[in-house]
Amino acid sequence: MIIPSFAPVLDIPYYYPCNFPLIHEVLHRQGSITSLALLAASRLYSLPSCGDNGLVKPYFHKLDYVEPIWEMYGQRQLDSFEEGKTQIRQHIGEGGLFLATGTSYHLPYCEDYQNPEYIRKHVKQGSRLHLVDHWIAVYGLEDEHVHVYDPVPSKYKGKVTQRAFHDFWKGNQSIPELAQAKRKEELGTYGTMDIRATVKLDSDGYRDMLIQALTTQIEEFLTGRTITQGERNFHFGHAVSLQLLDALHEANEGDSANEMLISGLLFDMRWSRYFLRDLLRDLLQESALWLGSPLDQYAREFSEIIVRWEKAYNMLQVSRIKQREQWKVQLTSVIKMLVTDEWQWYESLRQSIPQADCFPRQAVLMIGQKHREDLLRIVLDSCRELNAYHNTSIPLGEGGNAPLYGRSGQLDSLELVSLLAVVEQGIEDRWGTGMGAALAEMAAASMPESPYQTVGSLVDYLAQQWAPAGEEDTRC
Repeated sequence: MIIPSFAPVLDIPYYYPCNFPLIHEVLHRQGSITSLALLAASRLYSLPSCGDNGLVKPYFHKLDYVEPIWEMYGQRQLDSFEEGKTQIRQHIGEGGLFLATGTSYHLPYCEDYQNPEYIRKHVKQGSRLHLVDHWIAVYGLEDEHVHVYDPVPSKYKGKVTQRAFHDFWKGNQSIPELAQAKRKEELGTYGTMDIRATVKLDSDGYRDMLIQALTTQIEEFLTGRTITQGERNFHFGHAVSLQLLDALHEANEGDSANEMLISGLLFDMRWSRYFLRDLLRDLLQESALWLGSPLDQYAREFSEIIVRWEKAYNMLQVSRIKQREQWKVQLTSVIKMLVTDEWQWYESLRQSIPQADCFPRQAVLMIGQKHREDLLRIVLDSCRELNAYHNTSIPLGEGGNAPLYGRSGQLDSLELVSLLAVVEQGIEDRWGTGMGAALAEMAAASMPESPYQTVGSLVDYLAQQWAPAGEEDTRC
């Protein structure tokens, strides 16, 4: 049993996540026009973002955009390999691809196959890596073999034995040597999910989505937001560049931690820019149909910006190896000029594309993002004060997920009232006005979905019910 005439793309750039080509093929078979660049842009992979540790990676979920193109549903773990084969047969019989998640350590065509380095790099002390599931698509099933599509990074389409597929599908959880690896507990066995288009794109819809994706990228980059969740900060767009400049400003000779932060930021800065370059290429292909002027100039200029980021990283490494004096001053000068030029490139591009809305965002962000961050800080500070003076044990390290009240909560009713009093005082100190009796009244009510279950639910309630005048979020 095999899907007939299945001829997917195999030559895919190495920097794409392994799931995007599979999602692309699924949406295409559902009749929606897609591209890899658009899928990446829809998740803002083209927007630089980083946490306090300097690791540049996508944090789409922290920006609270809704899924504009595709969504995953029915994510599940199957009970056995036999049950899995039954579901594979059903999908293929209906002409669809079956998506499976597991470990590349057991894929014979993959460089990770039985490779001790795969184990070592995930468990060595100080590793930035954590375990993730690898996605592949199944397009055929025979008595002894499974036909799989796995383009990133292996560029593979063909057969593997059922035994090899079984070992892959059991996942990283089944590898004893990975017991100490980061986030192993988040992975599954015999994992699968379904993908569907949130909107089926025809030619006009595809072109509109391209320009919407580019508009969102531009606005988020120039806005340069920083979002605080618990004890951590997450920086986006231009704010990532500013983080790098701050790190350079604070760098001292021999400060290895700071130098590693700078090195990590510089090394990773190019990744998101590859995705934006690919998105520009998609736009160029459509520009003759719907843009008044082509974007060739911008694509060339942005390719040069990518090269400059790579040269800056090389400059850092050579300077450290050769122990050059004044390396920080020289590198700071190069980065400042590059950051300025990149900002101006975005400003110019914004003026050169048709006006469009950004991706829609969840309702909770109708209030100002800065206002919500301030509320989160007030609630966390109030929890910290309660822990100090009332001997409560709210786990502040969990940030917005920290339980407060209810079945899993840390507080009784009197402690909750005390916390709300401190929160109200914090609001009054910050904005000169308070919540009145609203919080106490809500605490006394018996609600099936209490806003006091966690720190995050309390912040959401405060953000939705009350905002200081003039702080509505007017950004897209």
